[in-house]
Amino acid sequence: MNFLSNLLQMSNPAKRRVGLAVLLGIITGVVGGFAKWGWEVPFPPRDPNVFWPIGAMERVTPPKVFLDMLGLPSDWSYVFSGVTQPLSVFIVHIGFSLTFALIYCVAAEYFPKIKLGYGMVYGFFCYVGAHVITMPLMGLVPPLMQIPFDEQISELFGHLWWLWIIEIVRHDLRYRITGYGSVEDEG
Repeated sequence: MNFLSNLLQMSNPAKRRVGLAVLLGIITGVVGGFAKWGWEVPFPPRDPNVFWPIGAMERVTPPKVFLDMLGLPSDWSYVFSGVTQPLSVFIVHIGFSLTFALIYCVAAEYFPKIKLGYGMVYGFFCYVGAHVITMPLMGLVPPLMQIPFDEQISELFGHLWWLWIIEIVRHDLRYRITGYGSVEDEG
């Protein structure tokens, strides 16, 4: 219980900068989304030989499956430098990053311990919540036991990387703006 109460210890309300945290959440959400994409270049998260949903001719990304489930456009695209890119999927990807970065940055003003491990503990729980629990239950990815080990490793370490980048950018920008990288540093 002592560990939990220490983890949930709140910051001094007079030192919180919630408006700034929202701004930082937006900035770090975009930066984090691009960092996660960068991670996926050398460590692709999807095995092209594991077809999902069942009956698909190729592996479909979870954001596309999600959009299709909701009946939303999943085929929007744009062309950059002669390469067609999946705009609908990118919107979901950045939306996910923005949402969880906003939660993280605002929560860091209230509960400074959320930044444990430079945010990687939060990133671990985002991974578990999304890729181990929610996405398999929603049918966005195969059942957990059918997902290849290398896919799980890519997603796990990709989420740790993603939150580490978010925390570094959050801390640096907060410091540059206020002179303090964290609410608990404000004396």
